[in-house]
Order: sequence, then C-alpha cells, then structure tokens
Amino acid sequence: MQDPNAAKVFCPRLIDYVVVVGSHAPTQSPVAQTPDLLRRYPLDNHADFALPPDVVYFCQPEGCISIPRKRMTSLRESNSFVFTLTEKDSGLMRYGICVNFYRPFERRGAPAGPSPHVKRKMRQKNNTLTSLCIISHHPFFSTLRECLFILRRIIDTCNRSCAKKAAALGKPVRDPVWSVLAGQMPEATPHYVKTFIRDIETWMLRLLSTPVPVPGKTRVDVDVLPNDIQAPLTFALPDRTRLSLIDFPLHLPLELLGVDTCLKVLTCIILEHKIVLQSRDYNALSMSVLAFVSMIYPLEYMFPVIPLLPTCMHGAEQLLLAPTPYVIGVPASFFLYKKNFRMPDDVWVVDLDSNKITVPLSAEELPELPDPEGSMLKNHLKQ
Repeated sequence: MQDPNAAKVFCPRLIDYVVVVGSHAPTQSPVAQTPDLLRRYPLDNHADFALPPDVVYFCQPEGCISIPRKRMTSLRESNSFVFTLTEKDSGLMRYGICVNFYRPFERRGAPAGPSPHVKRKMRQKNNTLTSLCIISHHPFFSTLRECLFILRRIIDTCNRSCAKKAAALGKPVRDPVWSVLAGQMPEATPHYVKTFIRDIETWMLRLLSTPVPVPGKTRVDVDVLPNDIQAPLTFALPDRTRLSLIDFPLHLPLELLGVDTCLKVLTCIILEHKIVLQSRDYNALSMSVLAFVSMIYPLEYMFPVIPLLPTCMHGAEQLLLAPTPYVIGVPASFFLYKKNFRMPDDVWVVDLDSNKITVPLSAEELPELPDPEGSMLKNHLKQ
C-alpha cells in the first residue's frame, strides 16, 4: 500500500551516496576488524539526509576480515546484498545496495631471523574484505547493483593500467588505485595515479547527479559505459496509485522454506509476533525479510523491519528486546558472538539455511488457515 506521505518525502536524487568500506590498516590476523569508511561521495552531507556513521557495520555485518591468499580459491568472486537504514523519528527508509569482495594487499615488514645484515624486506600477501555501496531512497536493487559491478570493473581496470605504468617506470607498486582509495599509499601519489582516480571520481559524481524518473510518467536512461560496451541502464517507477516497485525475487522465501513453513511465517507476521530470520547468505536473508513484509499486501506492516542486523555493531542485540513486534534478519553467526545475550521467550526464530522454525516456549499454537481457501492457496503457491 502506498504511503500517503510519500509525496512529501519523495527524493529527487537517484543516489544519495557512494561509499567504500574496508580497513585502513588490514592485518595478517584472521580476527575481524572494525570496518572503516575509506571513501565517500559526495564529501558533504545532503541537507535532508546525512550519511549515517553506522553504515560501515551494515556493509560488513561480521566485521572487516583478512584472509590468506591461499584460501581465495574457496571464496566466491563477490557477493551482493541489500540492507535498510530507517530514520527513527520519521520511519523513512533508505536502501543500501552493497557488493563485497576480497582484494589483495601487500604489507612490507622486516624479515624474520637473527641476522641484522639481511636488508631484504618480506612481502606479506593477504586479502582484505572491501565493500562498494550505494545508498538511495529508491529500491532499484538490481540496476544499482549493476552500477556497483561496473564501478568495480572500472577501478580494477585502472588499477592494472597504473600497475603496468609503475612497472615500466621502474617503480613497481601493487594495486596503486586501490591503495589510494583505501588511504594506504605510503608515498606521494604519482601523477598518473591521480589522473585515473580523477576519472573514477568523475564517473561516480556523474552517477550521483542523475535525477529520479517521475513515477508513472518518465524514465531515465543512464550511459554508464560507451554504448558498444554496455547498454544504458534504465530507471523507472510505477504510478503512485499502482503497486509499489518490487525489484527482488518475491518468491525466494517459498523456495527456501517451502510453502507450509512460509505460510507459518506469514501467519506469525499477520498475528504480530516477533520474528528473527537467520542465514549465512546475506542476500537471501535480506531479500526474504523484504519479501515476507511485501507479501501481506494490501496490509501494511507498521512495526520495525530490519533486513540485516550487523553482528559487529555494538549493542545490536538490544534491538531484539523491543516490546513491539518486528521482523529482523541476522547473520548465522550473530548469536555466537552475543554469548551473554538471552533471547526473549516470545521470539520466533526462522533458520533459512536449515528450513527450521524454533517456536518460543510461551507461544500458543498457530491457527490453521481456513478451508477450502487455505488448501487452494497452498496449491496455487506450490504451482
């Protein structure tokens, strides 16, 4: 159902911010570090929406992790997911579209061993978790995700070009562009690296200047790359009197949980129970939370919805003590790191990975859907 106040808060910007999150000083240790805001565009806050400082925790929910190069074969190239930032006073929701990946870095250090005559420095090779994220008022999840993948390709291409240039000049530097973006360039940045950085930032600032299409009337085509390489990306919004934009797989919970379990979760939501979903897959988790809340249309869920609650954010578990109903998604590791936290006895926990529901001790038995409507609904969903 459309928010009657939507017209008053409609944001004319397609994108609010582009941020880069990671660690200013990655370590060789596998212990998670507190994520840092490495770069942000634009540098100044918008008058109507300042960049929340806790966005770094949502980009890297389990902290900034460094891993040995030899483990990279077991990791996917990149993964993407969505989170939301909700303003406490107004309830206005902004969306974060994030792409996470491990980028290589080298740290030079003194060689191990007793000999003081060895001047050769050891290069410690490792990989550090890095995030590219777009913050927007508008749920263009798939298209903004494509923008992030393109941005990463642009940075990687410039990075390789700079590395070749440095090698040709006899001053080899690994990942010069990423080093600048992460604030890790040890010496004065060479002119050719600054040129590539300027080109990347110009691309981002042009994207940030893109306007929002008029709902139901116009569309915006954005040339993110030359047309012979990439077709323009199209942005459009439905008319305000129509269904709202759902740019994610609404059927995902049905595939993950099955029809019967999915309907139990929907019943819990309609009966205003407290629900926590958990999964190792950030994308499946956040999409499922959004899908469940959207499925109750034409009803509107008026309580807190958090698709992804970061494990590494201090005091995040306190949100689960809220007296109101809620639907909250947490990483599978969340409760492993909250050992002193006791889950309230009125929370339903849904594990998307194992397809299990943990029923609270104080809960009453869920009512069955009335027949024949319930059986008809199940048959339609199974089809």
